[in-house]
Amino acid sequence: MAREDLKELASRLRAHPRFLPAAARCTEEFIAWRARLGVLNKVISTLSRERILEHLLYLHFARDPAVDPGATFERLAALSELHDGVGARSVRTTLRLAQIAGHVILTRSLKDGRLRLYEPAEPLLAQVAEFYCITLGVLEDLAPEFRVRSRLRGEPGFLRAMIGRVGRAYLAYDFRAGSDMDGYSNALRLEGARPILAAVVDCYLSQRVPPSALELARRFHVSPSQTRAVFKTVEAHGLVRLAGRGRLLDAEPLTEAYLGALCRSLAFFALNALETPFDAFSADTGAN
Repeated sequence: MAREDLKELASRLRAHPRFLPAAARCTEEFIAWRARLGVLNKVISTLSRERILEHLLYLHFARDPAVDPGATFERLAALSELHDGVGARSVRTTLRLAQIAGHVILTRSLKDGRLRLYEPAEPLLAQVAEFYCITLGVLEDLAPEFRVRSRLRGEPGFLRAMIGRVGRAYLAYDFRAGSDMDGYSNALRLEGARPILAAVVDCYLSQRVPPSALELARRFHVSPSQTRAVFKTVEAHGLVRLAGRGRLLDAEPLTEAYLGALCRSLAFFALNALETPFDAFSADTGAN
């Protein structure tokens, strides 16, 4: 998959006449889903923790069992260092939290009993399926014929096959080329940032006043001081304008950064996991 193809499809998605309402629906459902997770928000509290579990899924389902054992600690640590600059200690902590939550199982290779492997448990797969129904549902909103949500819910094996396809593409893709960290991605490194910023975007799109730092902290299981740190970070990057007492004046740059990141993620899945043709998401198709 060429980088140009990914960029072009992301642009097509953003320009689609049904994209904005689909993204607003997705954002609202994502916030509600994260709130329902309760204390499990701690397991995926930062972008790097999300990716550790994402890498585990990719290594497990993208492998050829005849030659590839799967998600070893060493491979997970190497991927986290490459993509997020995260050290082995943080990877170990995340995996331990996921094990306590019942989302990850530590096993041994059937071919080499000395090799310890991390495998996804059914609760993690159920959580991932719900997340994909929300986010990849945007693609179905734009091109209903692909039935992403119904296939995730009703076709046994579809989730695992889809993760395998996108995992093989992800593990082969050179993300380092031209991938300088932007302000929004930097903010996502902070604990609780993804649902907090999604809540701000949701309020901006619907022209509502964002919840207070205390309310957001309670909803997503972070501290009020951490919530304020997230706001200060995005303000420092010019993504929001704040008044006294943290009152939000403007979040248009944050919203555009959020929507751009969503489009890039959806484009990567569309091209690799769903094997979707470009013209499925053209503006002309959406206008019909």
